[in-house]
Amino acid sequence: MPTQQVTVTDRLVSFVFYCAPLDRYNGMYSDLHGLDTSKYGVTDSASYLTRLPFVVVDVDTKKVIYPTSGAYKEFPGRTYTSALHDGKRSVHSLDAIHIPDEVKRIALHIANDAFRYHRNFQLYPWTVPDAAHSKIHIFELRSDVQNKFIEKNNLPSIPSENTLVVKSAPTNEYYGFLTGDLWRKVSHEYTDADISRLCPSGTISRNALAGDMPHPQVAAHPSHALVPAMTNAVTPHSDGPHAYVGPVLGGSSPASVPAVVSAPALPQVTGSVETIAVDWLATLAPIYAAGAGSRSMAPLTVEIPTLGITLTFIGRALANAINTSDNTTIQQAIKRTSPRTFAAALKAAWRLHIDKLSLSSSWRPMLGSRLHKMGDGLDVTSFEDSLEHIDFTIHNHGAGDRNLPFPTSSGGQKLAKLYAELNRDSETLHGAIYTPWLNWVEPHDTHMHITAKGE
Repeated sequence: MPTQQVTVTDRLVSFVFYCAPLDRYNGMYSDLHGLDTSKYGVTDSASYLTRLPFVVVDVDTKKVIYPTSGAYKEFPGRTYTSALHDGKRSVHSLDAIHIPDEVKRIALHIANDAFRYHRNFQLYPWTVPDAAHSKIHIFELRSDVQNKFIEKNNLPSIPSENTLVVKSAPTNEYYGFLTGDLWRKVSHEYTDADISRLCPSGTISRNALAGDMPHPQVAAHPSHALVPAMTNAVTPHSDGPHAYVGPVLGGSSPASVPAVVSAPALPQVTGSVETIAVDWLATLAPIYAAGAGSRSMAPLTVEIPTLGITLTFIGRALANAINTSDNTTIQQAIKRTSPRTFAAALKAAWRLHIDKLSLSSSWRPMLGSRLHKMGDGLDVTSFEDSLEHIDFTIHNHGAGDRNLPFPTSSGGQKLAKLYAELNRDSETLHGAIYTPWLNWVEPHDTHMHITAKGE
């Protein structure tokens, strides 16, 4: 019989994402690090991607081929597998995608890079073969376990970053790795223009405290609140990335990031109401300037002189970003956190005369849900109001406290006010402020989670 050449014109491609498992149950982690928990990156909430935005594009024209509306789709709900020799993983299987005849190469945009006004990083650009149905397996994993992963799972090689490799068998199946380093490249880094667009300047008000003039917040931070602009320094309004103005140090003491700003205007008091004008680009500048070049796990303190508030990223607050990657720095992680999260937290704190906030998590690539991966989540572990002598740790006493009212202590009632402020803030996603008490969802027993509105 003569051989006939057949060209397949109806091509389908399916993507399956296998999310990172918990480190403490991951034999590949223990092979590398033994019982050393300091290198944990995925801790109490294994990664999953339900409702993560994505689009599939033609690599060459950048046209969205899926969904056909040109907007974006979301990852479906998860199933589970324990077949990859490293613990239980969440699995997301995307719908099979029809590839138009004229399209030769495809790529993904995921997370906030899937939005029409971003789409800067083409994930897994790949030439579609002439096959009826190709299946692509994406394994999310720490960068340091790649060698162990291919060994345990009989894969032919480690794919180069952002590439797909053909599996040995069966045919028409391919795979790629999604490491912390690649997550960093996929995730949007917020710029000065983004801050100005998402958090325009405005005024905020609060009830004034009797007998607090001169302004108590300025008095509380005399060394940072009135710092003259430094000669030849990059000011908060300079174009491009902000200069980092202080080192991030190791050890147990928080590293301090002094502010380089002009003297802030004092709040105006009319009757019992105190009002202050806030330029969020200048106000948030010390946060986004912090941690350049550092991968330290030590606590990091940032002063916000315009509001008289101290932010502390507690020890290991950025461990997921650092330990799942070979190269990610503190600053790169912080810059992927939406300015709306910081603005919401600072506004609420200022209105309630809270002068210290401690944070345990901001942007992170492979821990928990999509919210932190997209930079829309911020976790608060404690706060202080020095005037009322309140120092409150946000941690319940056990499962019996979940979904019950806040504690009746002064700290618990201050938290209740903070929760109310955040829920009515224009920057936040209402109903998505989670606490160890009201509106508890797993695993929020040790912090209050703030969700900013998406873009």
